[in-house]
Amino acid sequence: MLLIRKMWLDMKGVIRAARKIINAQLEPFGLTGTEGDLLFLLVTGSDNLQQEQLAEQLDIGKAVVSRAVDSLVFKGYVSRTRSNTDRRAYTINLTDKALKISKSITEVYDNLYSLARKGIADDDFINIETLLSRISKNLQNCGECND
Repeated sequence: MLLIRKMWLDMKGVIRAARKIINAQLEPFGLTGTEGDLLFLLVTGSDNLQQEQLAEQLDIGKAVVSRAVDSLVFKGYVSRTRSNTDRRAYTINLTDKALKISKSITEVYDNLYSLARKGIADDDFINIETLLSRISKNLQNCGECND
């Protein structure tokens, strides 16, 4: 039972510390952590995602994504257009303003990755990622475990 408790607290600690670092590094751009996560996803992946896809990929609620996108539109970092394939959906695209800071946004997350890897061998870090991925899948596949 102590191992489970320690693992739970360690995972929460990793997320809390990562959020603190990300928030501090995004502050000069006037961005929140969630806004930074959205921009990072768009900058490093497809710059033509629907809000629902962003929510799925970041594993956050649609309402949270909607508020963050509203804020990013207001700040001039993204534009929102109706999808050509689904008139109920919106596609999110980076603006020139976002493209100008895209390298800095990527560096924020690269710096976090470097900090997390400090003193950890490549093989060990790969094993950590593999195990975390398995744990995540186990918990996501659980469905209604209360039954």
